[in-house]
Amino acid sequence: MSIDFFTRLPLHGETLHLPGDPRNRGDWQAASSEGGAVSDFAVGDDFTYIDYLGQIARAAEINGFGGVLMVNAPGGEEPWTVCSLLARETRRLKFVTAFQPFHFSPFAAAQMAATYQRASGNRLVWNIINGGSEVIQRQVGDFTDHDDRYRRASEFLDVVKGYWHNEQFHYQGTYYQADGGGLRGPQKKAELPLICTAGSSEAARELAARHADYYLMRAERPEDIRALIDDVRQRAIAHGNPGIRFGLSIDVITRPSDEEAFAEAKRYFDEGIAKGVVKALAAHAGLRSARKLSFEHEYGDKHAGVAFDDFFIHPNVWSGFGYIGLPPGIALVGSYANVVARIREYHAVGIDLFFLAGYPHLEESYRIGEHILPHFRQQRRPASRPAAASNPGVPA
Repeated sequence: MSIDFFTRLPLHGETLHLPGDPRNRGDWQAASSEGGAVSDFAVGDDFTYIDYLGQIARAAEINGFGGVLMVNAPGGEEPWTVCSLLARETRRLKFVTAFQPFHFSPFAAAQMAATYQRASGNRLVWNIINGGSEVIQRQVGDFTDHDDRYRRASEFLDVVKGYWHNEQFHYQGTYYQADGGGLRGPQKKAELPLICTAGSSEAARELAARHADYYLMRAERPEDIRALIDDVRQRAIAHGNPGIRFGLSIDVITRPSDEEAFAEAKRYFDEGIAKGVVKALAAHAGLRSARKLSFEHEYGDKHAGVAFDDFFIHPNVWSGFGYIGLPPGIALVGSYANVVARIREYHAVGIDLFFLAGYPHLEESYRIGEHILPHFRQQRRPASRPAAASNPGVPA
């Protein structure tokens, strides 16, 4: 089974979520007397936050990552714009842009993507998201309920694929209609972006099973990941999508020895506790609609005396980031050898696309690229769509 590695661009500031860490590269964090900021915090600075993101993107490419993931959140830069700016600063790097179907009409999304693909050499990947918080969805103007958002996303992808593969596409659905449009001329040369989806609800699993090239997951224990993969794969087979693949987002704190890596993780943990982050997170717990993972139930009721070691849910798999509010919540913490071993363990249960990142993103892309990725050189294959699904049929 092949494997590939992407990393992440921090669209919400390099250290915005790191309690007690004054480092910053750009204008996402207020200037600190402790130093670290390299921006004058004004539009037109010689060095902007987009320049810093460009540094990370180039570092990712230098260090052998196949692509970068950009999370879409109201409190961050808009990912499609960022990946458009950075595509011309890189050569081979793929850009995974997250967006919700209600952001665009299906034709606008198809046209924009085709233009991007032609300009970048087919380096765009779509991550179709549907919101993890009902409150935030309403804040950004979407009052559609949870399951309807996924049904809308499924129709959205039906129509996008229809426009992409037909010059005269007709469709009558609940959310969308089409009467003869489609991509024409040079746009037809572009490849449909790889499609990623996520979410563990019934509606999210069905969307992935029907449409996704890659189903993306937050990290859990390997046995929990295996069970979720088995479920989604069986659904995908029923939908005629047997080639679906699986991705995992997990941060990395790795050093030459376990002791050094644990000390770095404990520094984050202790600073988060000292800053009162856990209480602040508890006050906002009701905003999230995403399913709680198995380990989150276990630490949800822990008292104030909780210890750093309590959050190892599996050897070298640490959920302390989630406890102090650092997404995606789980990190591989350990020596280079042990992190490689854990990646192989997740790979064995069915993960073949890993999103690995650390803080600060620029420096850690070099660490991961120099000490982790070379161990998988013989297994590396670029993330791609299975051949049988290269021109999927679309119901009219």
